Amino acid sequence: MNVTMLLGLTVISALLAVLLRHRHPEQGLLLSLIAGVLILMAVLDSVTPLLDSVKTLFLQNSAGASYGRILLKGVGICLLTQTAADTCRDAGEHALAGRAETVGKMALLVLALPLFEQLLTQALQLMKGTGTE
Repeated sequence: MNVTMLLGLTVISALLAVLLRHRHPEQGLLLSLIAGVLILMAVLDSVTPLLDSVKTLFLQNSAGASYGRILLKGVGICLLTQTAADTCRDAGEHALAGRAETVGKMALLVLALPLFEQLLTQALQLMKGTGTE
């Protein structure tokens, strides 16, 4: 699917959901959720070749494989968090949307912790003069 079709489908779905919400709020929310999932699936399907290329690039360097895995997991966490927060906002639950965003931020921090530890260890070794030779 190309970008124009996906954006057109997104706008049409949003307009239909708004019209439907005036008389049947539950059905408007359901339409919005279904359209969001379908659009996300189409985007993920078209991004698969890009993800394969990035994976191959990181696998060429053994140290890069762990960084690539962390990067891809981080992107996944961001996408899931944004989807959950937007869904909560669509349902009128702004406080829950904020909590979903907080959960995503904490998950990213936990995911990046090994990178911070490696960076700190290397910095301490350099300050001691031992290096990483």
